[in-house]
Amino acid sequence: MSFVSQAGTKRPLAKNRMEPVGRDADDGVLVGVLSKALRLLSLFRSDYPEWTLTELRRELGLSKTTTYRIARTMEFEGFLVFDETRATYHLGPAMIPGMYLVNSYSEIVRLAKPYLEDLVEKTQETACVAVEKDGAVVVADQALTPRTFKPAMPTGRVLDDIANANSKLFAAFSPQDVRARILAAPREPLTPNTIVDPAELAEELDRIAREGVAYDIEEQRPGVCGVSAPVRDQSGEMRAAITIVAPAERFDPDLMVKYAGLVREAADSLSNYLGYSPLAASVGS
Repeated sequence: MSFVSQAGTKRPLAKNRMEPVGRDADDGVLVGVLSKALRLLSLFRSDYPEWTLTELRRELGLSKTTTYRIARTMEFEGFLVFDETRATYHLGPAMIPGMYLVNSYSEIVRLAKPYLEDLVEKTQETACVAVEKDGAVVVADQALTPRTFKPAMPTGRVLDDIANANSKLFAAFSPQDVRARILAAPREPLTPNTIVDPAELAEELDRIAREGVAYDIEEQRPGVCGVSAPVRDQSGEMRAAITIVAPAERFDPDLMVKYAGLVREAADSLSNYLGYSPLAASVGS
């Protein structure tokens, strides 16, 4: 998460990603060219919907010829469309069925909306709801702060590292094998506050699981903080994360405690609406 002015944005480098569920680079069955094509496809997001061939090549670290062949093949199959006037690629019609399936989270987004708007009214900060799909944490909706600077976390953004409150929350409540895979994945510090030591990160995830709240104190971006709480359904399963995002100057210890209470209250209220009961969940487990 980062704060940007309306003047423009800078394209990110895809690094320090969370280890995807089920990935095993040594299992001998991965298809190299397919892996490259999927990496290319994953670059298209709501905040970066179009890319030039040069940008794709630079981001992927591939040769110009390889990048061109992959892009042209995906264009032929309908997964990409080339805009000749802008000399850029964007997602094509073959992506629509998959997008429809991903949008199955629309109901949780609809239900979370008033809670996000209430948080913005109470805090004057941006609030968002994130969901997890096949190991990827995605911003499903947001309600923006009325203040000048907005967090660069548009709907559809994939939070592909664990140095943020949303991802840490999902990791803390994930099955043990998934958590072990996340802890074993190598990572580089995004800021001086990024937790990279596996033992320290494991301790942090244990704390989150106990307390039911996750923090990002300038771990992902300098000057940006966040606090998240889990939304659970009737079975007790975590369905989503509700988060408040604020600049560091408005996230002092007193406000941090206040925001944590408000976001936890909103997440608990939505969980209750979905039928979650802590007593029933503990009996069921």
